[in-house]
Amino acid sequence: MATPNRGETVQKQIQQDWLNREYIEIITINLSCRSKLAVLNEKLTTLERKIDYLEACFNAVDEERFKVLGPDRTCAEWILRNGGAVKWVNSNELLKDYNELPNEGTTFHIQEIDASNASIMQNGFAHFNGCNYITKIIFHECNYLENGSFEGLKYLKNSLLFLQISSCPNITENGLFPLKILSKLKQLVMLNLIAVKNKDKVLQNLKK
Repeated sequence: MATPNRGETVQKQIQQDWLNREYIEIITINLSCRSKLAVLNEKLTTLERKIDYLEACFNAVDEERFKVLGPDRTCAEWILRNGGAVKWVNSNELLKDYNELPNEGTTFHIQEIDASNASIMQNGFAHFNGCNYITKIIFHECNYLENGSFEGLKYLKNSLLFLQISSCPNITENGLFPLKILSKLKQLVMLNLIAVKNKDKVLQNLKK
């Protein structure tokens, strides 16, 4: 029986040493990546919380400003501040730039709101209180809206004629039931509401 010479034994030991070294390096890299990913995830979570806090602040009603400037002005500021647009009574154009708001003290009323891609939240709907001329609203891709948000449309029950709710992923059937309070509503458009599983149930409830 042939006995492996010393050179072959040393070569095998070197090969095994490299395999072990690669294995150790892989484990080290994996542990390092996991540690870095954990730190990154913690930073992202903290950042998301800060963003959510800022968004909530941008939606909160400034009571002092509301008293001084009135509902239409503060409501317009809320919508524009969060990326939406408004149209005044007797105007033909939507206003999208916050810096182009009329001078404070100017009397005007909101007639239409386009909240497409706006970061509005439920706590901001109190801005509608006192806005008596709003006839049309579009809520499209409003990712921060949740069930309970549309309860705030009660302030517009005597004026709102057209309402569109589309591509708002967090709205379910329960979130749409409060719409039945809108007694003046003539047209309701609901599109791509992925969390609504039973549209017939919603329609039956609204017709009651």
